[in-house]
Amino acid sequence: MRLSDKAMSPAPGFERDRSGKSGRVDSVGEHLGLDIRMKERGGEHCEGALAALGRQGSETIVNHLRKVRPNLLVAVQAGVAAALAWVVAADLLHNPQPVFAPAIAVSTIASSIGHRIRRTAYVIAGITVGVVVADLLVVLIGSGFLTIGLIVAVAIFLAGRLSGEGGFLAQVGGSAMVIAVLAPASTDLAAPRLVDGMVGGVVGVVVSLVVLPMNPIYRVRRAAGPLLSQLAEHLAEAGDAVASRDATLAKQVIDRLRAVRTDELETTLAGAAEVVTVSPLYWRERRELQGWQHGAGLMLRTLEMSRPLGMSLRTAIRYQEPLPNRLVDSLRCLAFAVSRADDGFSSQAEPVTPVQRAAMRAASHAEAALKTGLGTAGATAAGQIKVMSVNILRATGLSLDPPMRLPLMAN
Repeated sequence: MRLSDKAMSPAPGFERDRSGKSGRVDSVGEHLGLDIRMKERGGEHCEGALAALGRQGSETIVNHLRKVRPNLLVAVQAGVAAALAWVVAADLLHNPQPVFAPAIAVSTIASSIGHRIRRTAYVIAGITVGVVVADLLVVLIGSGFLTIGLIVAVAIFLAGRLSGEGGFLAQVGGSAMVIAVLAPASTDLAAPRLVDGMVGGVVGVVVSLVVLPMNPIYRVRRAAGPLLSQLAEHLAEAGDAVASRDATLAKQVIDRLRAVRTDELETTLAGAAEVVTVSPLYWRERRELQGWQHGAGLMLRTLEMSRPLGMSLRTAIRYQEPLPNRLVDSLRCLAFAVSRADDGFSSQAEPVTPVQRAAMRAASHAEAALKTGLGTAGATAAGQIKVMSVNILRATGLSLDPPMRLPLMAN
């Protein structure tokens, strides 16, 4: 399922430049960070900060290079792994036709940036199962086009009973087909195929995690930025829906929040964890990655909470419950805090950052809205905003005990 065009394209105020940062950081910091006194209409600070997040000019050559950098790294990794796998299989192990070793090495790198060690184990296991099953069936029933289909079908069926992992099933089917097709022409395919699979898998892992690993923090930041921008955009739209009492827009916001995908960030976090565990080049970044894992986990929880928040707001609009301006202000402050939350995931910054001030204001406005007298759905939404604000503060390194001190801290 892909994001809708609306969900994919960031609204004005939440666009980031190609380095992953929101626009005009300094002006936003001055606007939101230096003036922290709460006014009667303190939401104007956050609304102004949202307006200050504009587009950063035209793309430069540097921005283009940043955009293609991850793909370029994967291409280089695949090329080096293919060449190295061929050398190991042909020159060291004396395989006269080591075709499968480079193929497995490339598939190991290209399949995913996360869980490569586990996926490689599945690949090798899949090759083993495919070779064994195909060898047995060729001996029992011979070869031919009907036999090829039967061998692959049986191999995939048996593999599916063992594991549903895609890489495992693909290698079982591929290995079974190769043995079934080429067995009549060669009587010694099984062992070289199995050895090539192990060589290719190991070489792929070594190249991608040790020799030429990705920059774990850069890749995680690059994956987190668009997701946070989408969430911030939809929270701002929720504020617009409340301000205009537009139930149709509120329903659209719910749909867009449901369409936001988190698999890229989760996969990137898993890949980054493998890199800092295996690669000596990035051992020193383990602690920084832990900060990202903690912060990203809390923001993913915030995304999950945003969907019931949207439903609460839509219910409040439909049943014409009281929706004071303070509730709108809290949503706008929350949107700004989300849009820049990743700035503080991995750093021990100043005691209170602009992002944290925005989250505190969001909680403070929600508390003030509660005191004005909200309906059932509106009160639920205000409580959800406060919990989401606590998640942002904790994600950016601020410890709260107890969390309900938030409104006092914002003043």
